[in-house]
Amino acid sequence: MARTDALIIGSGIVGCSCAYFLARAGQTVTLLEMEQIAYGASGRNPGFVWLHTRNPGFALDVSLASRRLYRELVDELEESFEFRESGGLIFFATPQQGQVVREFVEARGKDGLELELLDGAEVRRLVPPIREDVLGASYCPLDAHINTPMFVKALASGARRLGADVREGVAAEEIIFEGGRATGVRTPEGVLEADHVVVAAGVWTRGLLAEAGIDMQIGAERLQVLATQPLEERIEPVVYGPLAAKQYGLFRDLPSYDDAFFVSEYEERAGVELLALLGQRVNGQVLLGCPMDYPVELDATPTLEGLAVTALAALEDFPGLRRSPIERTWAGLLPYTTDTAPVIGEIRPVLLVASGHVYGNSAGPMTGKLISSLVADEEPELDLGECRFERDLPPLPAPGTATRW
Repeated sequence: MARTDALIIGSGIVGCSCAYFLARAGQTVTLLEMEQIAYGASGRNPGFVWLHTRNPGFALDVSLASRRLYRELVDELEESFEFRESGGLIFFATPQQGQVVREFVEARGKDGLELELLDGAEVRRLVPPIREDVLGASYCPLDAHINTPMFVKALASGARRLGADVREGVAAEEIIFEGGRATGVRTPEGVLEADHVVVAAGVWTRGLLAEAGIDMQIGAERLQVLATQPLEERIEPVVYGPLAAKQYGLFRDLPSYDDAFFVSEYEERAGVELLALLGQRVNGQVLLGCPMDYPVELDATPTLEGLAVTALAALEDFPGLRRSPIERTWAGLLPYTTDTAPVIGEIRPVLLVASGHVYGNSAGPMTGKLISSLVADEEPELDLGECRFERDLPPLPAPGTATRW
C-alpha cells in the first residue's frame, strides 16, 4: 500500500480540519476513524462558536482566526453546515451578577474583543422565552452558531474531493516507531505507513499515546444536552445563563466576583455544575445544556441527575419553553487540559498531536491549518508556545473530580 504524507487519527472537528487543509495544500492524506465521522464530541455539542470567554493569548488568537476561516469555508465546502453569525450573550438577573458582567465587558474590551452591555428589554427581544426579570447581558457580535456534525461531515467530504482517503470503522491500534521516529499506524487492516502521523483523537488521545509510553495529560469532561422538537419561535443569538460564569477564570478573577452569585441550590444538591446555555438550530430545535461531570471511564451516557439539573435551569431561565416537547437527549465527552490550551505540535519525530481542545468549535478549523503548516515544515501563522507538549501542566484532577477553566 502506498505511503501517505500524513496519516490522521480521529475524525472530529480537529481531525477533519487537519485532513481538509492538508489535502488543500496538496499533501496526500489518510484519515482513520474507529466509528463514523463526528462520532465523538464534535457530533454531540450544541454548536457554539464561542469567543466571549476565550482567554487572551493563544485561545483568543486561534478563535478569531477560526472565526475568519468559517466565512471562507461557507464558500469552499459544498455542503451547508448552518453557519450563522448570530452573536452571543451571557445574561444576568440580579444586580450583583450585573456588576460582575459590567466588569467583564470592560476587561474584555482591554483584551481587544468586541463586547457590549445590553439592557433587559433588548435581551427579551433577542431571546423571547427568557425570564421576565432579566436585567441585561454581555453581548459579543463575533459569537456564532454551526451545526457541528454537519460541519465535520462537510470537511470530510471536502477532503475526499481533494483526494484524501477517509476511512470510517478503522481503529488505530498502535503507532509504529522505528528508531524513535513514527512511521505509521497498525490497524485491523494492517500497517499503514506515513511520513507524518497526526493524533487528533480527542478524549481517546491519552489512551492511544499511553501505548507508546507517552503521558498525555488530557482529561474527559461529560457534557449533556436536552433537545426540544422544532419550534416556530426564533432565537438567533447563542445564549449562556449566569450559572456558566463560574466556569471561567475571566469571571472569577474580577473584583466583584463571588461564587455565591453564580451557583444554584440544585447544582449543589446534585453535585453537578451547569454550563447553562441555549441555542436554536436552523430547523427550530432548541438545545439546552450542559451539566458537566467527569466519569471515571469514557462513558458518554446521559444521566438522570444531569438532565434534571438542565431541566430545572431551563424552567427557571426560559419559562417560555415550559411546555416545549422534548425530542431527545444525549451526552458527549469533551477533551480538556488543566490550563485549557490544547496540545498542538510535534511530540516525537514526525508524530504530531492536535488534541485537548476544550473549545474545539472555536479552535478546530485554524488548528487544521496550523498542523498543515507544521507537516509542510512551514512557520505556523500563530505562536504555538502555549500549546507545547513539554509545558508544565498542572496534573489532572482525580477521576470524578470537577474542574474549572
